[in-house]
Amino acid sequence: MILQYFVTETATERKIPIEIDRATDADLAGTKSCWQTDWTSEFIGDPDLEKYAAKTEDGEIVALGAYRETPESMFVYIEYIESHPDSNPTLVSHRKYVDIGRMMIAFGIQLSIDSGKNGVVTFEAKTDELARHYISDFGAVRIFSKQSGGPIMLMIADNAALTIFNTYLS
Repeated sequence: MILQYFVTETATERKIPIEIDRATDADLAGTKSCWQTDWTSEFIGDPDLEKYAAKTEDGEIVALGAYRETPESMFVYIEYIESHPDSNPTLVSHRKYVDIGRMMIAFGIQLSIDSGKNGVVTFEAKTDELARHYISDFGAVRIFSKQSGGPIMLMIADNAALTIFNTYLS
């Protein structure tokens, strides 16, 4: 099974190949000045989080993702995903690349499959608007919340996970 990740460059509509691999300390340190989140901070510094960088063939970081896998769980938890500032819709009105969220969720699905969790991923939506987006565009379903009144917890599984995963299957 070979997955080929890509994002779409908005200026040309071209599919840009992406490699996703463990994030290096240098990758994370580069977030201190212009990213929405400092990936060296205590917030994301938990050593149990697996941090990955999605890069173009030229080494440009397109996104970072933090995933949590535990042997006793039945899913991979996507702790945090962030697009590079040039493609982050909360920071710019015209994004350099699109399809980043779908790609990083697909990578979480791959981690879930590889660890015997059947492609099931869970995550929190930061806003109600994002929750609606994940539900309508990705087939996510709302599940339990960690705390009453807390962030909206979502799960992608079964046919929804397969549909996203198949986008990158070659």
